[in-house]
Amino acid sequence: MHEIKRTLPIVACGILLAAGTLFGASSAYGQTDTKSPQTAHTNHSAGHAAHARVPGFVAPTTTAAPAPAANAAALQAGAQTPAELINLLGQRIVAKDVDGIIALQEREAAIIDWDGSVIRGHAAIRAFYVEWFESDPILQVNPLQIVEAGGTRVGNKVIGRSASVMGTYTLEQDGPDGTRVSFSGNFCDIVRQQVNGTWLYIQDNPYPPHS
Repeated sequence: MHEIKRTLPIVACGILLAAGTLFGASSAYGQTDTKSPQTAHTNHSAGHAAHARVPGFVAPTTTAAPAPAANAAALQAGAQTPAELINLLGQRIVAKDVDGIIALQEREAAIIDWDGSVIRGHAAIRAFYVEWFESDPILQVNPLQIVEAGGTRVGNKVIGRSASVMGTYTLEQDGPDGTRVSFSGNFCDIVRQQVNGTWLYIQDNPYPPHS
C-alpha cells in the first residue's frame, strides 16, 4: 500500500464521526475500537502510513458498517465554505463513501504522497482511497488555520477564491504486518471556490515542509 508517513486529512481528509465543530477538539475519523497493546507510534520522519486528513467530527462509540454511496442529489449539494468542505470530507471518509469523496475534488486535484510524488486526478485518487480504507484508518485532525485569498471582485463580492487549510493530525491504522501503528504530523491543504459558489479540494498535502 502507499507508504504515506504522516505524523489526515484528512483534510483534512480525508478519516470518522459524529458532528462537531471545526476548531474544537481534535476530530476523529475512522474506527472506534480501542488501540491494540501492540500499537506502535512514530512521527513524520519514520514509519509507514496511508492517506488521511480532514476535520470537524468526533468518532461514534461504535464502529458502523460503511454507509451506501451518496445519491446524485447529495453529491451535487456541495460545500458553501472551506470549513463545510472539510466537514463533508470527514463524513464521507467515515462512511467510506469513495464516490462522495471524489465529488469533493476538482478533476485535476492531487494528493502529495510521502515521497513527494503526486497522486493526480479522480481515477488515481479513487484507487488511493480504496486501498487506504483496507488499513482500517482512524484519523484525528486539528485544523488550526483557514486563510482565503485571491479571487475576482464583482461588485461588493469576491468570487473564485482559494483557501489554505493548515493544522496537525494523528493517524492510526493497520501496518504491513497487521499490527496497529500510529503517526503524527502537519498538513496543508488547498481548496478552491467554483463558479457556482461551492468549494472543492485541489491539493491534499500531509507532508508540507516544516521545522
